[in-house]
Amino acid sequence: MAESSFDVFCPQCNILVEAKVIAEGRGGFRSNAINPIDEVDAEYHGDHYSICLCRRCNQPFLVRQSLYGIPGEFETVTEEALLYPSESKLLPEALPENVKTAYDQAARSLHASLFEPCVLMSRKCLEAVCKILNAKGRDLSKRLAKLHEAGHIDSRLLNWAHQVRLIGNEAAHDIDTMVTKEDARDVFDFTEAILIYVFSLTKRFESLQARRLKTDTHTDGEA
Repeated sequence: MAESSFDVFCPQCNILVEAKVIAEGRGGFRSNAINPIDEVDAEYHGDHYSICLCRRCNQPFLVRQSLYGIPGEFETVTEEALLYPSESKLLPEALPENVKTAYDQAARSLHASLFEPCVLMSRKCLEAVCKILNAKGRDLSKRLAKLHEAGHIDSRLLNWAHQVRLIGNEAAHDIDTMVTKEDARDVFDFTEAILIYVFSLTKRFESLQARRLKTDTHTDGEA
């Protein structure tokens, strides 16, 4: 599904721009054919990658399109994702190692369409957050409540965390549960939002305070 351009948000221009495709390629081809002879009639899945440049400032972008089709009949895009620059505000360097490990596994599972593992690893992220912040309790529900009581998360994030916990519980204990793509994406996004709030924004705020303290000290010295 070759495209000549994509509409993307450019962080340099700070607006929605048209990015021109300058290179492209395919990868991750998967066929449902039992043997190579049947491949011409079998459904397939694959990825199409496009390298683009902003027409205003030449900011580079990498776009992945997930494909589904049957050779000679049709091909359609099932998902489109901007891989670079990352749209996430999560700062990986701000995450404790065990939280980062669980988060990375959840992200890889989601990208590989492994929705149940994505949900389970997202729930594990919350378990790790509670452990790091010393939120104790006999189960995850109680530990999340302790996070809220200690002011680490607000009421809205607490509700999101409980949804991650509940869907994770269903995936882990109910053999009839089928985790959908939409549920996995929501669980992952809510988990990421909690990590951004608890770790990334906290680190950025500390950096802001340090910058302003240095500026204030310099200003006082000049006065």
